[in-house]
Amino acid sequence: MQKRIFLNFVGLIIACVVLMAMSFGALFFRAAQNHEIASIQDKAYLVAQLINAGEHDYSRRLQGGNTRITLIDADGWALSDSYGGADMTINRSDRPEFIRAVAFGSSEAVRRSATFAAETYYYAILLQSGNVLRLSKTLSGLGGVFTSTIPMLVLITIAILTLAHFIVHRMTRLIVKPLAEVDFESTDALSSSALGESLYEELWPYIRKIDNQKKEIEKQMATLKNRAETIEAIIANMREGLVILDENGMVMAVNKSAMDIFYLPDEESVVQKNIKYVYRDPEFLAGIKECLKGKHLETALSRNDRIYNVFLNPVIGGGTCRGAVIFFLDSTEQFNAEKQRKEFSANVSHELKTPLTTISALSEMMANGMAKPDDVIGFADKITVHAKRLIHIIESIIRLSEFDENKVQNDFVIFDIHELAESVIEALQDKAREKSVTLKVTGDTLKINANSRLIDELLYNLVDNGIKYNIEGGNVIVDLRREKEFCKITVTDMGIGIPKEHHDRIFERFYRVDSSRSKKTGGTGLGLAIVKNIAEHHGGRVALKSTEDDGTTVMCYIKM
Repeated sequence: MQKRIFLNFVGLIIACVVLMAMSFGALFFRAAQNHEIASIQDKAYLVAQLINAGEHDYSRRLQGGNTRITLIDADGWALSDSYGGADMTINRSDRPEFIRAVAFGSSEAVRRSATFAAETYYYAILLQSGNVLRLSKTLSGLGGVFTSTIPMLVLITIAILTLAHFIVHRMTRLIVKPLAEVDFESTDALSSSALGESLYEELWPYIRKIDNQKKEIEKQMATLKNRAETIEAIIANMREGLVILDENGMVMAVNKSAMDIFYLPDEESVVQKNIKYVYRDPEFLAGIKECLKGKHLETALSRNDRIYNVFLNPVIGGGTCRGAVIFFLDSTEQFNAEKQRKEFSANVSHELKTPLTTISALSEMMANGMAKPDDVIGFADKITVHAKRLIHIIESIIRLSEFDENKVQNDFVIFDIHELAESVIEALQDKAREKSVTLKVTGDTLKINANSRLIDELLYNLVDNGIKYNIEGGNVIVDLRREKEFCKITVTDMGIGIPKEHHDRIFERFYRVDSSRSKKTGGTGLGLAIVKNIAEHHGGRVALKSTEDDGTTVMCYIKM
């Protein structure tokens, strides 16, 4: 606005100055011309008066200064001429000024002079003698007069333009100053009384409208900012991975979980890059391609020993696919749980089927009289053994299900764990003697607050395993120590040991390093799983140290 006002003022002043200069020049030229014409006329009348007064010596040369004076007789012949180079042999009766002077007494004309080869002004007067007095002067001299004034006119024009520029610049600043001082960023400034006094009242409706729009925009921006921050916070803290693509498969946004899945250093490393820079798996990229065509897809992805369900959702807008949202859901736990459930079902079926099959076959033989009287007692003993094994398996399964469903009663009491360990050792002495295994309790006398029945079961399972998988003449040592707020139960044997590749799974249900050996020893693969659950139920954990053919050490931490 300021520039436009300034240019308008400058243009107006320039036009006025130029018009003034042109007008002044034209007027000056006209005035000078009139002055010269009047001067010539005055001289002509002066000369005529002199001649009429008695000057008849035509042989004397007339003196007219810068004005040429010519005396012409009635027949048009020059009697005298003030110009020395004049041709006196030329008849001038055909000159228009001569003809009109003879007819009307005086005359004037402007025409090109053959003598001076220039535009010339002529003035002729008829004398009393019948002769014609003619005065003339070239008009080129007048042009010189005008030309001589040009430098002064230029200087005057420059001075006027400089002054006009200063005035216009100052006026423009004064006009625009109230607008320039308005702080559109401040609502208080827009409503201040000082501004109301200085600002043009014609602009107040626009100022109010701008102010209202500004407030509305600020509210909308605040709302959008809050929404964006909320969405950003949600996305950033999601455990699930999220990647947003545009219609060309370029990454627009990615959250931290997705970066962790694909080992991305930071968000900037993939944003505005194609999804193939994130993961180049052909099946995954084919799914992205189909998704960008508008299809909803679901697939699975294995990454970093984790299992992810991948949901590919197209973003439809205006009837076309505008991008895609990729959602990575970590389903490793569900996958493992389902896998364990299947394994558990298969193992339970197998473990239950074996003793039931034996019991059923022996019972059927006895019922059908196929068993000899001497074999009945043996069959009955076998049925009893398998029935006990079946009951033990069922009890173990029930115990684990109680842990799974969190139905185990705390029933915590304070008791001496050293005494409890001694009682467990005493209960297993007969079984230990069969393999010549020595049982021993070492360590501190500790009182703990725990479920004594569960701790008894934990110790029993560990010592029983130490006996089953020990060598002839070996030993099992139960060591009890206080370690910070935990009671550390360490059970060490000299048995066959556990290969390192089985360490991670040894506490899983029904997992057995050697199934054939476990069957011979009566193992079900549930003992260590129960031990682990009991330790965790008491706020602790289990650990294992074992080398093949070099014994096993199981450490249980029970919170005191």
